[in-house]
Parts: sequence; C-alpha cells; structure tokens
Amino acid sequence: MSLVPPPAPSGFFALPEPLRSLAEWGFALQRSLTADMREQLVLIRDGGGWEPMAAIIFAAFVYGVFHAIGPGHGKVVIGSWFATRRARVTHGLAACFLSAIVQGASAIAAVLLLAGVFALAPRQVMAQAAWLEAGSYALITAMGAWMLVQTLRGQSSCGHGHDHDHAACCGHHHHHETEEKRTLWAMAAAVGFRPCSGAILVLLFCVANSMIWVGVAATFAMALGVGLTVSGIGLSALGLNRLLERRVSQESRLGRLLRRVLGLAGAGAILALGLILLLGVIQHGPALTG
Repeated sequence: MSLVPPPAPSGFFALPEPLRSLAEWGFALQRSLTADMREQLVLIRDGGGWEPMAAIIFAAFVYGVFHAIGPGHGKVVIGSWFATRRARVTHGLAACFLSAIVQGASAIAAVLLLAGVFALAPRQVMAQAAWLEAGSYALITAMGAWMLVQTLRGQSSCGHGHDHDHAACCGHHHHHETEEKRTLWAMAAAVGFRPCSGAILVLLFCVANSMIWVGVAATFAMALGVGLTVSGIGLSALGLNRLLERRVSQESRLGRLLRRVLGLAGAGAILALGLILLLGVIQHGPALTG
C-alpha cells in the first residue's frame, strides 16, 4: 500500500506550511487506505481466509485515526466544550468514544435501512444518508443555545467561601455535575449523528456481497480509531482548562468571572458553528465528503 500522496486539491494551497503538506499526506493516506480496504474485501468475498479480514480491520482502524485528524466539526465542538467548561477526565473519555460509536452506528443503520430494506442504489444511499448531517448540525445548534441560556442564567457550581449551608451547596454541585455530564453526552451523540462516508462505502460493498458482519466490524474499528484521536484532542483541551484553573483561584472573584466568560465563549462557539453549518446545508444541500 503506497503512501505517496497524489497531487493535492487546490484548496490545500490556502493553508500555510507545514499544515498544507500534512493535510495533503493525511488525505492521500485515507484514499490509499480506502483502496486497500476494497482490495481486502474482494479477497474476503472470494474466500481469502482470515488474513484479509485482519488486514481490513487494521486498515479501518488506521483510517479512523487519520480521518479524525482532518477537518471536521466534531473536534471543534468537543474541544470547545473541554477548553471552556469543567469536566472529569473519565466523562471526557466516555464522551469522545460515545461520539465515535454513534457515528459508526448511524452509518450502519443508514445502510441497513436504505440499502437493505429500501434497496436503494449506492449513490442514492449516500444522498439520503447525507441528510443526517443536517440533523447533527440542528442538534448541535440546539445544544449550543441551551448551554448559552444556562450559562447566562448562572447555572454553575458553587464555591465554598460563602456563609451558606455547606450541605445545600454540595447537593447543588452534585446536581450541576450530573446535568453537565448529561449535556456532554448529549452533545457527543449529536456530533456523532453524522455518519462517515468511508464507513458507508465499506458497508455498501459488504451488503452487496452478503458480508454485512465484515462491514460492521470494519465500521467499529474505524470508530475506535476516531475515538482515540478525538480523545487526544479533547483531553489536550481539558488539560489547558485545568492549567488555567491552577493559575487562577476558582474561589476568587476573578476566577468566577473567568469561568463565566469561558462558559459563554464555549457555548457561543458551539452555537455559532452549529448554526453556520446548518445554514450551509439548508442553502447548498448536504454532502457526505468525509
């Protein structure tokens, strides 16, 4: 499998070096992995044994890792959350992998329904499945708006430097943490609602050749790769958040103001991104390109 990148699309030349070369290489690698997966699927169809199966699982995993590095709204949404709001590391990891699992499951559900039940042609399946991205963007917009309203209303964890009941404060903090966790997981599910085009193509081939379980296994291998990459990005943003917390006391007036400003910035960024993407789909129509 050659990793030599073909000529880059013209859009990459707007990026500065070394980002342009990295983007060219990443997209070339994804195309090469897609071709390799197709070759291994043909071998499996023709009775090639377990070696092609292992090869396609590995190629799908690597595809997921590098697919998540490329441009996409999921990393921006999750990164904005972790950079601007409090979250536990375990909750962050769960959210990252939840978004990847939902993305894989949405691809499987779309192909089984559209190709398996309604017997649509591959091009029609891609066109119909692309509308799921509109649903994803609408959910992200709604979540961003809800987060913004909650932040403006002052829904934040309480400190312990005030003359009020400690037990009541701790109870409020626990309730707030539970609500934050639910919102985070809902956001992760909204991000993953848009299926990956690479997974859909693999699944379509598998459905056409009565190898659906191979496609399901490859799709979840992709999801694992995506989850690992998004986790790295999310935890890096969370690390920056924790570093800022250590530099500024969260019990001080400045700390509370900073927390509120960050909360508003994160919610506003998620709302703006979701709205821009949703309006783009409404104006130009959906297109699963990655």
